[in-house]
Amino acid sequence: MTQNKKKLWGGRFQEKASSVLEKIGESISFDHKLYKEDIQGSIAHARMLTAIGILSGEECARLEKALAQILGEIEEGKLEFKPELEDIHMHIESRLTELIGETGKKLHTARSRNDQVTQDVRLFILNQGKEILESVVSLRRAFYEKAKRSVDVILPGYTHLQVAQPIRASQYLLSWFWALERDQELFRFALGASAELALGAGAMAGVNYPTDREILRKELGLSKISHNSMDAVSSRDHILQFLFAGVQFMIHASRICEDIILYSSQEFGILRLPDSLTTGSSIMPQKKNPDIAELIRGKAGRVIGNLNHVLVMLKGLPSTYNRDLQEDKLALFDSIETIRISLEGIRAMVEGWVWVPERAESSLKNGFATATDLADFLVGVKNVPFRTAHELVGTLVGVCVEQKKTLFDLSETERKKISEFFVGQEYEDAVSLSLSADKKISYGGTSRKRQEEQLKIALESLEEAENLRL
Repeated sequence: MTQNKKKLWGGRFQEKASSVLEKIGESISFDHKLYKEDIQGSIAHARMLTAIGILSGEECARLEKALAQILGEIEEGKLEFKPELEDIHMHIESRLTELIGETGKKLHTARSRNDQVTQDVRLFILNQGKEILESVVSLRRAFYEKAKRSVDVILPGYTHLQVAQPIRASQYLLSWFWALERDQELFRFALGASAELALGAGAMAGVNYPTDREILRKELGLSKISHNSMDAVSSRDHILQFLFAGVQFMIHASRICEDIILYSSQEFGILRLPDSLTTGSSIMPQKKNPDIAELIRGKAGRVIGNLNHVLVMLKGLPSTYNRDLQEDKLALFDSIETIRISLEGIRAMVEGWVWVPERAESSLKNGFATATDLADFLVGVKNVPFRTAHELVGTLVGVCVEQKKTLFDLSETERKKISEFFVGQEYEDAVSLSLSADKKISYGGTSRKRQEEQLKIALESLEEAENLRL
């Protein structure tokens, strides 16, 4: 048998495919990941062909049995992948024909690889995306549980990476909890774009058979049917939307990891990672490196790059299917694997780290974290105009810095030189670290009352999300 006869599309070709064509054209090295979805779509297609009279019930049963066998062979590593068969669709169809002969050749009636592959990818995004959604919700649960146990831990809050104000650790943890809720909803929205039936669109213009796409939709458990065959085979909006959701998550993940890297460093030291999640140095025996956080921070760039890759690939394509679209899967597969491992890594760190309250207190004191509270005391209790209060407290801080003191250990004599109000118990209460957080009484703030309120709302949000994924 000549080489061109081995190609399922080779009927009109007289010359065999060149080696460079096969090397640059094969996609089986990566699209084998679609085998479950390809078989799932093929079974649905066979049932639809049976319903419209193109296949008999016996033929459909033989096809389904053979497809189930191929599924097992792939999962057991018994089906050899060959570059000359190009992609997963051709591998499955070729093996199907080996198993059941002419009946296997009937399966491709009324479909093209164009609508077949876009449907496979949509199903793959749905299957993988649901697992990612579950992991996002699990990570939210980890943040919630740690926040619930951290209400009484007081940390420095930062702006410009400088100590700003005291916050409850729960406030910090819940800030990421709510960011992850947005990621969760964006992933859920993106999955909706993949829950559309493209199968039945053919190569681009539809097919010459009275197919029943509603049967296909129901068999595949999808929510809608594409209205236009040209749009169905050429659109990759579902990939873009999923990748954008992935990028948003990875940006959050990278920032969480940056916090972990900083906060566990010698200079900050307000949290400590367990030994099991860190590495040592080959030369410096004292080192304890936050490698997981650093690697996830680095991986975020890959996912951002993958979205950019697909955007640039799509921007100049003419209507309907073009072979360039084969390249979309590399970006998608890599992003999915990266997102999944990043979710796992962050959850392990969140569950494993411990706070170091004494280092947090030292940072708060040396960073003059209650200076704003002192200014507000002057305004609210002593009726000092805010700008005057700001200037007085700024002067006090300057003296502390000059004398290498804090608001807590600068002598009362020195304080009184700046303002007669900087004395006594009122002053002590105004700069108190323990009282500062509870002064932030606005909705969403860091006071205990507001934190208890926020934890209650967070739990309701979390339980709703956990019930939705069932």
